Amino acid sequence: MTDSKSSLDRKECPRRALFYSFFVPLLAEFFTTFLHTFWGSMAGSPSSPTYYKQLNTTVTPQEWAADYLVSGLMPALQAGFSVWMLIVGFFKISVVHFNPAISVGFVVSGDLSWTMFVPYVIMQCLGAILGAFIAQELRGETITPFYINDDANIVAIFFCEVITTGVIMFYALVTVVDKTYDQATGPLAIGMTVFQGILAGKWIGAGCLNPARWMGPALLAGGAAWNYHWVLWLGDCLGGLIFAVFYMTFFAPADRAWILKFGSTSDTKQAEAEELVESKF
Repeated sequence: MTDSKSSLDRKECPRRALFYSFFVPLLAEFFTTFLHTFWGSMAGSPSSPTYYKQLNTTVTPQEWAADYLVSGLMPALQAGFSVWMLIVGFFKISVVHFNPAISVGFVVSGDLSWTMFVPYVIMQCLGAILGAFIAQELRGETITPFYINDDANIVAIFFCEVITTGVIMFYALVTVVDKTYDQATGPLAIGMTVFQGILAGKWIGAGCLNPARWMGPALLAGGAAWNYHWVLWLGDCLGGLIFAVFYMTFFAPADRAWILKFGSTSDTKQAEAEELVESKF
């Protein structure tokens, strides 16, 4: 009876471990990116003139864009609150990224294995595509993607993406790497970095912060939506990488701070050698 129970445990434990270490995180990435993209796409400005019966007027996309409250503040708030809600909702399930740039940073910090990076990004992109598709079908019009015009300052957009996405990465690492972190408003702070990043990038054409989030609408819209799309991927992922290195070098807890590990291995070996010499005499 005991042998049978032990055999059953050996069969069940690997299955349970695989489920929670592989399938649950991937499903969480898919679902959170789906929700993030769906909410943002449903809340976005219309891509064509929209008639409002109650007001007996038609509002054009240009009029939406000219209204700062609608085109600037509201999208930033929507994205920020979305990030906050998703982090809190999945807090006990998985450390959700729903952003390839964040996954890059967690690979750098060692909190995500290289073997899981590609599956994470694939699930994020698939979630974004499905979220954008359903939103487009419900709205009955093409979802407005993240456009970068030919006359835009590409260098300014690139570096703005690096900095704003990097700050999101920094705050995410603060809440994850330090196991003693007990600030309940941490997820809200991460959401507010998204809010600040969108506002910071608005006037120069930046503010993507998440290339997977905008891959869905771009795939559905096609054409000019892919112009300079590489800027978003490269800038955001590079920002995640740089700020992850910055945090892990100087601000990580003492047991993980990279700057404290420089030379520590050689010092340990030297101390062991000295102890060995002393023991011989």
